[in-house]
Formats: sequence, C-alpha cells, structure tokens
Amino acid sequence: MRPLDATKALSGVVDGVYTFTVNPWVDASLALGQSHLDIPAGAICDLGSSGYGPSTWNSSCVTETRAVHITAIVRNASTNNPSVEFAPALRFNPAKTVQLYLYVTNAATLSNMAVVKYCGPFYATCVDESLSDASLKTTINTRAGLVFRRIKHFSGYVVAE
Repeated sequence: MRPLDATKALSGVVDGVYTFTVNPWVDASLALGQSHLDIPAGAICDLGSSGYGPSTWNSSCVTETRAVHITAIVRNASTNNPSVEFAPALRFNPAKTVQLYLYVTNAATLSNMAVVKYCGPFYATCVDESLSDASLKTTINTRAGLVFRRIKHFSGYVVAE
C-alpha cells in the first residue's frame, strides 16, 4: 500500500533555495534541516576540466582548488516525493565517497521500496542509478526515518518508490 499524507516528507526542511560555500580541501557537511550532504576533502572535480555526463561519472579527475558555491533547491518537502536539486552541475572524484542523507517523516510507513533517484538532463524521467552501478544503492533505516546513498555527481535527487 502506498503511504499517504506526506509520510515521506523531509524532516525539518521547507521548500526553498539554500546556498553554501564549500572549501574543496576541507570535509563539508551541508545541512538541509535534518538531512545533509557529506562531501569529503578533495572530492569535488575541477569544474572547468572534468567533464560532465554519465560517461564521466567513474572517470578520475583533477580536484577543484577554488571555493565552490552550491545552491540546493528543495521542492515538495512536505510530500511523499521530496526532492533536492543542486547547482552547479558537477561531479565527484570516484575515489571519494560523497553521501546524501535524507531524513523523512513517519518512519513506520517508510517501505523498503524507497529509492533516492537521480533526476537530470540525461534522462526523460528520474532513474535508479543503482541498476547500473551497485555502489549507488539506496540504504533505508526505517527506525531512523532515513534514506541515503552515495552520489557521484550533482543535479537533482528525489525520494521515490
């Protein structure tokens, strides 16, 4: 049965635009309410030379040396399918592990079918990237009301079934 009444809404987040500045040489944890994105030092690929697109996600890269200004746009935070879109489009060094943690309400109804899907310009619909890359599988902690996964690049992510 599909959860009703915004049972997967993001905890502590409202729809809106959030901005961050990241020093690429320092570990960073960007907070969106209780949700957060953890970026280890040296994980951001050089924005000018690393390329972007599915064929580059697993390619090594030169690390960005300058501060990176990141914008996160949260949509549908109080619905069953909350999403966050990050800009600029960038990718992460595949030798580093960047994690996106999304805390959702009403953990008792969070099914084991929840997936954090990638929504970006390369696909007509949001996709479960773990179908082609097992390292991107969504992990679910129903007790904590948490869904999380590794991400190798930015643009958008949505909690879906």
